[in-house]
Amino acid sequence: MKVKKIVVALLAAGIGAGAPLVHAADADRIAQLEKQLKLMQAQLDEMKKNSVSASEVSELRDQMSAQTKENVVVGDIPNSFRVPGSDVSVRLYGVAELNMVHETKGDNSKNDYSTFMPYMPLNGSRESERKGQTYLHARTSRIGIEGATPSPFGMIMAKVEGDFNNDPRTGNSAVYGSLDNIYTQQATNSYGFRLRHAYVQTPNWLFGQTWSTFMDIDNTPETIDFNGPIGSTFIRQPQIRYTYVTPQYGNFAVALENSVSYVLDPTGSASAAGFSKVPDLVLRWDKPFTWGSLSLRGISHEHRVNGTLCLVSNCDSNVPGETANVNGSKRGYGLAASGQIKTWGDDFISWIVTGGEGIGRYFNYIEGAGYNAASNSIEMERAMGVVLGYQRKFSDTFRMNFVYGHQRNFDNGYTDWARANRLDSGRYGVNRNVSQFHIGGIWNPVKVMDIGLEYIYGRRETLAGEHGNMSRINFLARYNFN
Repeated sequence: MKVKKIVVALLAAGIGAGAPLVHAADADRIAQLEKQLKLMQAQLDEMKKNSVSASEVSELRDQMSAQTKENVVVGDIPNSFRVPGSDVSVRLYGVAELNMVHETKGDNSKNDYSTFMPYMPLNGSRESERKGQTYLHARTSRIGIEGATPSPFGMIMAKVEGDFNNDPRTGNSAVYGSLDNIYTQQATNSYGFRLRHAYVQTPNWLFGQTWSTFMDIDNTPETIDFNGPIGSTFIRQPQIRYTYVTPQYGNFAVALENSVSYVLDPTGSASAAGFSKVPDLVLRWDKPFTWGSLSLRGISHEHRVNGTLCLVSNCDSNVPGETANVNGSKRGYGLAASGQIKTWGDDFISWIVTGGEGIGRYFNYIEGAGYNAASNSIEMERAMGVVLGYQRKFSDTFRMNFVYGHQRNFDNGYTDWARANRLDSGRYGVNRNVSQFHIGGIWNPVKVMDIGLEYIYGRRETLAGEHGNMSRINFLARYNFN
């Protein structure tokens, strides 16, 4: 009977002390928990010696288990835990996924395992005649960690994330696909880890690498294909960003981002003389509405060359007229608008319009600028693109996405330069139009799993009037842990 009273007293003390534990952060509270557990263990041992009933032992064991779980203190961000003895919250997350791709027309694997429409095979080429290739990969699996710490300036957060999508291919090969990639697949399928995100963020400031401020990731339509549709922005890079938040007028952001824009030489190669003096400047405005959301963005960046450019293929700097010493610059710009429109239920339309002259790598995908030796000037590519997406949610576990992307290049000094240097045709030639269409469904048999199937069709036209088209089916199985 005496033992029973002791057990009841211990249980009452544990239950009474357990209520505020999820918010405890100091070392004293953790030490108190440890003392309680030690005391319970001692009582459990004593009960066993005195032949206390199994139900009483089980009751105390359940209480010990509950107290042990409460030692893992809930953090300040969703699905996080508090590091013992500190106020730092940590969250681990990631994705394990498999993609299986079946090419029903054409073979673009020489350029990318995922769709890359600007270089899709042109009709009449060997690649365009290859049909039915099937391959599997898990290289887009990823892992990340987030941290958060309260401060007088608000919550300070950090994130580091990477995937295994580093490609071992070193260039084009006489065979279909690089030999490096083939050897990797024959042995271990070991693709290198690469950095996706690494930044520190306060309520207003962001320092580090993440999606460009010029990219609207929230309104980019969902696709199973990793690259997604042509005609918008897809870029991650280091930056310094400041965001001014207002409840009535939306959010205003300004960012200085890494400047790595290049200028093509007359052979169509990216010049080693690329040189930037100032970071890229991005301005942005976002606002939610009852009917959806709206975002407006602008980019200004520098195309500069400073050094020796090749004027012919395989140039030799000792041969007069084959190289030129160039020192010049020109600013490119880009504008974008995007948003979401709610329809009925949880369905919605997403849209993106992007364009500019010399917009370069901020447009997926064009080169940006080329050096015109005849006029000793930099010619900038003029392009525009549109992306439309519609998501239909049939239930909480099944949704379908219908996505269209289109890119168009307009005539200007850059297209004249491309034609004059015979860069207007062929596999890597300048395009007039590129478009692609995705239709796919995603099923969630359980909350953490995605099973998806998508059909993709693409079409390409060069400045010289050549055409190419391709189609493929992409199967996805993905587990999300966070």
